Amino acid sequence: MLVLLLIFLVLAFFFIFKLTAALTAIVVIIMGTTTITILACVWLGTSYYLRTSGYDPNSAEQTYRQVDSDLSQIVGDLQEMRFELEEVEPYLRNVEFLRYARQNRKSEN
Repeated sequence: MLVLLLIFLVLAFFFIFKLTAALTAIVVIIMGTTTITILACVWLGTSYYLRTSGYDPNSAEQTYRQVDSDLSQIVGDLQEMRFELEEVEPYLRNVEFLRYARQNRKSEN
């Protein structure tokens, strides 16, 4: 009798474990399918909205390249101005000295 009870308990636990594993698998499949469906809907909705609003990824890349080119041009212009100012700097210092010299001469008179 004890052996039959042991066999019954083992079978009961086996079936409970099997049922739990099956239910877990079913829940995982349902959740996975739901997740994939939601992600696909969001992706399709987003791409549709972007298409209807006029978004074009190629134009964004083209705009980025244009801005980058403009910044490079500005950097080049600034370097050219710096070079020209370095050439003119001694003359500007003399002019500044003369301006102060004229002010001092007026105050002495």
